[in-house]
Amino acid sequence: MSNQDVQLHSMRLPVLTVDAPTAVFASGQLLSLALNLSIRDICLFNPVLRLSIRHPGGEMHLFGSDTHESQLFYPWLPCGEYRFNFSWPVSLPAGCYELCIGWGSVDEVRQPDVVLPIQVQGELEINQVLAATWYPDENSKSRINALSWQKGMSNWFHRHFCHAALVIGESFLAKTPQLQGRILDIGAGEGITDLGLFLRYRPSELVAMDIVDYFESLPRVARENDLPLDALPEGLTFVQGSCENVPYDDASFDIVLSWGSLEHIVGGYRRALDEVWRVLKPGGLFFVNPGLFYSAYGSHLGEFSQEPHLHLKISEEKLRDLVMNSRPDIMDRAGFDVSNADYWRFYKELNIIRVAEFEAELKGYGYTIVRAAIRASEMVEYSTELQSHSVLDLAVEDAFFTLKKPELPGV
Repeated sequence: MSNQDVQLHSMRLPVLTVDAPTAVFASGQLLSLALNLSIRDICLFNPVLRLSIRHPGGEMHLFGSDTHESQLFYPWLPCGEYRFNFSWPVSLPAGCYELCIGWGSVDEVRQPDVVLPIQVQGELEINQVLAATWYPDENSKSRINALSWQKGMSNWFHRHFCHAALVIGESFLAKTPQLQGRILDIGAGEGITDLGLFLRYRPSELVAMDIVDYFESLPRVARENDLPLDALPEGLTFVQGSCENVPYDDASFDIVLSWGSLEHIVGGYRRALDEVWRVLKPGGLFFVNPGLFYSAYGSHLGEFSQEPHLHLKISEEKLRDLVMNSRPDIMDRAGFDVSNADYWRFYKELNIIRVAEFEAELKGYGYTIVRAAIRASEMVEYSTELQSHSVLDLAVEDAFFTLKKPELPGV
């Protein structure tokens, strides 16, 4: 059995049941169903309920509908019981049919979980198939409306658990099968993105590494954001230590990740890049997003001022006074307490990274670039203090790279 099979086997799949409808309908009569979805794992991503009607034993669908048609788009639903109602004015000619109902996701259309025989009687009075309606019952609606992702990108947890995990997995790693292998995240921070990646892609193992143990608070942070997590899932491992000394053998990971961590490595990041190259398997992928010092908020001090490039406009003495004597707006720490002195230390430890120089360093190892992207400001408002800086440094806010380590000869 492969690692992927083991992981998929360990998932507790949802259970869908249907309150049996009346078996006989007149054409034009409202067909109403109540569907009960029991999510038994930690969460279910992008759930979709689907219903179709076919001739008995047939393969062609005469009618099909799903929850998206009623604008029920759910990034994820946590473990629990949900009840949805479906209604449709029957618009089929007289005859015997099968009602096929199942759960799935945006990417997965499964075989029906429930197949019910129905009979339609009477003359068909219309020549078109009418639209169906889906809606959750009041209890389910109330619970769904309270979920963290309802707040959109303004919600810190949603940005990291959903958005960042999707940016990595879907955009930059393009859902590669290597996502089901062994993954290492260096500078994992509080681990919310790692949790999103692990639950979504089910790797055989995901090792999250950081010099600070924020992971001990991950279950609490998850529960506070509606995700019922009592402990780290089996296969999601935290290792406390410096990513300059990764305690794993050569060529032991299929994928290595680094999002916004290299700029924080005290004394430089070259040793960490050496370690990434060492532990990455031939043909393995390295996703990296370095923090860029000269970007609008490259100081990582946005909690103290929203003025772009402030750290390049005022003296270090004035910047230190602002940081040490202001109350930070904790907008990016998942509720962790960080002192003013810590903020200043973080700033002073930052590595100065520019995109062109960093790209050259990566190519120097022998990587090939699989895909890359930059995110830039629409406009840079120059001041006297910024005249000596290149617009390429000031305007580029983010740089993303997916790199591939060469395969062994003959592979």
